[in-house]
Order: sequence, then structure tokens, then C-alpha cells
Amino acid sequence: MKYDVALKTAAGLLADRGERYGAPDECFTRIANLASVFFNRTVTEYEVAMMMHFVKLGRAMETQDYVDNYIDGINYLAFATQFSGASKTDPVSVPDEVGIRGAAMPATVSQFAPKRSPKAISEDALRQAMDAVSAELDVVES
Repeated sequence: MKYDVALKTAAGLLADRGERYGAPDECFTRIANLASVFFNRTVTEYEVAMMMHFVKLGRAMETQDYVDNYIDGINYLAFATQFSGASKTDPVSVPDEVGIRGAAMPATVSQFAPKRSPKAISEDALRQAMDAVSAELDVVES
């Protein structure tokens, strides 16, 4: 699987998971609260995202050809980034807009962005957005 297809697949999976499990912020908070009770210490959403990524890394070590481990791993690292508090003021230079292959995301994609919550975007809208990005960046699926 090519990297751009992996990224699109990971993004598409979020819509399905969001509908099934609820908003990511709420889900990670729920897991962190449960883990905090179990471990008798405060567990953060960032730690949950990293632990879930570690699960995927551990599984990938055994089954290198199982794509699910990589797709979920991409998403868990994205959530860890969000929960880490990383911002544009951090030492790493982060462009205002990042897209596939480092190109800016087309303005036409903003119409698909959720307005109120992560649940607001439908799977169809996400697919349309990804198709718009692919068309503008001339991405060819394999």
C-alpha cells in the first residue's frame, strides 16, 4: 500500500469509528478515566493514545503484512499529537497547512470540515473531501 493511500484510508476510518464509538476526545477521556481508576493515578489522553500505538507496534512486529496495524497506528499517533499540546510555537516548524506530499490542502476541502464536533462529518463527506484532495494533488490510487 502506498503512503498516500494509507493516509487516506486512515482518515476514512475515523468517520466510521467516530459514528461507532463517539467523538475521539470523549472516547479517549473515558478510557483515561477508567485507566486512572485501575492504576490509581491520573492517566492522560496522551498516554492512552501512545499505549494504543504501542499495541499496534507490538502487533506489527509479529504480523508485518497486516495493514490494520499501520492504519490504526497512524491515527493513534495523530491523536497523541493532539493530546500532547503540541502547537505551532513548538521548536518543530509546522506549516500553516499541510497536505499529502507536503502540499497545501486545497481550499475546496474546508467545506467538508466539521463545524461543531468530530461527529459532524459523515463518511460520504470525508470521501468527497479525500477525492477533492486527490484530484487537486493528482494522487493516483494503487
